[in-house]
Formats: sequence, structure tokens, C-alpha cells
Amino acid sequence: MLPVSVNSVKFGIVIQKPSLKQNQAFGEGAQNAALFGQENGMKKVIAAMVIFSGAVEAYAQGQLYWGDGQRNYLIAILSPNPADPALEQTGNTSMDTPAGSTTYGGGWIGGTATPPGGGVGPTPSSGVLGLNFQQNANFEVGLYLATSQAALTTDILTEAPLTTGTILGNANAGLYAPASSTYTTAFAVGTPVYVGIAAWDTINGAASSPYTANGDKDPYGYIESSSPVTLGPGGSPAGLANIGLTSFSLEVPEPSTLALGVVGASIFLMRLRRTG
Repeated sequence: MLPVSVNSVKFGIVIQKPSLKQNQAFGEGAQNAALFGQENGMKKVIAAMVIFSGAVEAYAQGQLYWGDGQRNYLIAILSPNPADPALEQTGNTSMDTPAGSTTYGGGWIGGTATPPGGGVGPTPSSGVLGLNFQQNANFEVGLYLATSQAALTTDILTEAPLTTGTILGNANAGLYAPASSTYTTAFAVGTPVYVGIAAWDTINGAASSPYTANGDKDPYGYIESSSPVTLGPGGSPAGLANIGLTSFSLEVPEPSTLALGVVGASIFLMRLRRTG
């Protein structure tokens, strides 16, 4: 029998061994199939990542930088006008940014009895209700956001602020400083929102918002943006410039009709006792 070099004979059956070329062809085919599978798998992964990143971007929470003294935005909070404490004044003075022409009867909260000029009056140490407006620690500031001006006003007058800060004194009298300047909102990135900045006295009735200050008849005030601002993503928050926010003074809420009635009735009864 001739020697078999490529074929093998076993139990009378001839088994054909694959040639080197066949082995190579088979290997290349398997490799191509594996690469094709990997490529398809990678495409699916990339597609899933694109969809996921789009969903994350769509639902990411928008951010707002609401600190005082940022680019093209610097406002102050002032004490009530002694000539008319129940009337809130608004508008920028020549010392604000952008500069304005408003003249206030009151002074910067945290300021001194010496008026700095530029449309800013003196800050009383014993002003309306006997309050010391030179003590900036007696006052608080809060942030409000809403998707409409009507909703913003309602929130300011009925709800607690989203976050709070303090009013500064000394060289920075009248300016406010948030506990955290960048606020992460509940709204998605790209949402246009109206902004409200409010301030109130905290010592006379331990108020925690304009709503509770009004209920306690404590001084409070607020300013609302006339235009919305579009919320930015993390690391690039929106700012407060050029949306209509200005300086403002506090006001003292007038007694309610019911309260005036009670006072009037008390005076009437006292007179009856004296004449009786």
C-alpha cells in the first residue's frame, strides 16, 4: 500500500483531512464572523449610549447662579422709606449695576446713619417699628423661581423660598450673599424661568419668608424679573443679568381691616368706661 500523506484510513473509511488553505480559509471566516458580531455589538452599544445621553440631557436639572455682584448685575436691599413705610420702592441707583436714577428714602440694610449718596438715604438704627436696620444679621434673603410671572408672585406671597442667604454689612452693606450661589433647580436644562429675590426681617416675628413676615406685620420686600432666564447645565449655570431685577426697599405691611376694627372697638370701649 502506498503511504498516505494527506488522508487517513481507519476501519476501512477514508477520512479527508483539511488542507492548510482550507484551515486558513476557515480561520479567516470565523474571525470575520467574530469581527462582524463585535462590530454589530459595538454599534448597538453606541446607539444605546446616544439615546441614554440624550435622555440624560433632556432631564438634567437646570442651574442658576443667583449671587449678587455678578457680571452686569449688582443690586442692593434697602430699609423702608420713612416718609411712607408701607410703600415699597424699586429701581437701581447710580451705585448699582446697571446704574439707574432711583432715589430711596431709606438706606442700605447693614449701612450707617450717614447716607452714602448716589440715591441712597441713611440707614436708621431705630426705624419703623423700632427696628435696627443697621444690623444686617436681622434680615434674610430668599430665591423664588416659576415658569410664569403670575405663578412667581403667588409663590412669593404664599410659599417658603427655594433657598436663602444673608444680607451683608459694612463695606458691602445692602448686598446679599446666598448660602450657595449656584442653585440646582427642579426644572430641566433649557427651561425659561422667572426669578424673584425677596428679603424680610427675621427678628421681630422670626419670619422665614415674605408670607410669614406679612402675617407678622414685619418689614419685607421683593423684586421680580420682567423677563425669563434660560436655565443652564451643570458647570454653566444661567445668570441674573439683563432680566429686569433691580434694587428694592422693604415695606411695612399695613394693618388688616380686621385688625383696625379690633383697635377701633377697643378705643371705643375704653371711652365708654371713662364716661361711664
